Amino acid sequence: MSPAAPHRPMPFITRVRVENYKSIAHCDVALGRFTVLLGLNAAGKSNFLDALRFVRDALVHGPAEAVAARGGWEEVVRRVPEPAALCTIGLEFHLPTLAHDEEPWVGRYEITLASTTVTRAGRDAGPGVRVQREFCEMRHPGAESSNDVKQFLVRDRPGTGRRQGLLQLSRMAETGAFGDLQETLTEMFFYIPDLSNLRKASPNTPTAGALGEDGSELGPALAVLGEQERERVSQYLGVIVPGVVEVGPTDPSADYIAARINFATDGETEPHVFRAESMSEGTIRAIGLLTALFQPDAREGWIPLIAVEEPELALHPLAAGALYDALTEASEYVQVLATTQSAELFDRKEADLSAIRVVAAEHGVTVIGEVDPVSRSIVADGLATTAELLRSDQLRPVVEPPGRSDEQPEGEE
Repeated sequence: MSPAAPHRPMPFITRVRVENYKSIAHCDVALGRFTVLLGLNAAGKSNFLDALRFVRDALVHGPAEAVAARGGWEEVVRRVPEPAALCTIGLEFHLPTLAHDEEPWVGRYEITLASTTVTRAGRDAGPGVRVQREFCEMRHPGAESSNDVKQFLVRDRPGTGRRQGLLQLSRMAETGAFGDLQETLTEMFFYIPDLSNLRKASPNTPTAGALGEDGSELGPALAVLGEQERERVSQYLGVIVPGVVEVGPTDPSADYIAARINFATDGETEPHVFRAESMSEGTIRAIGLLTALFQPDAREGWIPLIAVEEPELALHPLAAGALYDALTEASEYVQVLATTQSAELFDRKEADLSAIRVVAAEHGVTVIGEVDPVSRSIVADGLATTAELLRSDQLRPVVEPPGRSDEQPEGEE
């Protein structure tokens, strides 16, 4: 991208359509600035996030490697109640132009995968993957001229013998608007931290400072936070963990740095200093989450979407209010997508139920949709809370029947 940070006045991904990916037979989900996938354990929330991440990984490494990283084709395509032959992931998006005075692009990007037989050294090596169809259309809102529409369609059929490599969108990485879309999709940030990485001290190098999706480099990431962002992280953590007065890195001049908190109890004038290895699991996880939300690349517009899994993990339910506030504040400058099996995030008057997408498992298949009208009415009338409906498995999604993915692309029969 150019040195000028992009301006993102709207959600990047506005709609996700998935067919036959892992446990999802079909879903058509609208996303806002802040969207929470709410459902019981094993409902399929992570599979929805992984469909988005698959697109990112396939653009970076190629579809074959993205499938292999997930255990192979049989682990990617839906197998219940009967094995599927194809899987499709489609995204609708708003893509701002780097020239802030120009209209943003809106459009759709979609890939359909199929299996193929892989042979090595004259023997059958099992099922591989090919991209049966890849489609992208970008246009300016209200465009009437074909000059305002950019489009490509690539189709592959069995027996063509074409070797599967990079996606077409990846091949167009330096090509105007398509290049901007490719780069923006590859900058989506999927935060799934590992506890040992969060605690680990990291090398303090001139290029350090980017938080890893696995929670690595937390110390250097805290060191590069701006004063205002570090203060927000400290304020939120002080609500989540009473007694915390400051969050930051250990000695910034040391060869290795980690996360640090200053903690003071009532009546104490000098705070106690705790390093990452001495913090509770809930505390270090909260620091990592807040750092992910307030990291410079997100604040400045380089990261278009941050997805987080189970933000409340290892925290007391009373911390849900502070987490909700942090997530919604972050969604003012970056699109935030979260999964949770705890409805405590929404057990407050100001919580917006329209941000919830309910995820449920029906006969082994994941269904996703907005909160159904009956559940909305029950919560609005004070007859039950969102958490109570979830715990009793009465929170149901509104699910649209599967259909076509909009009109056929131009030039396709």
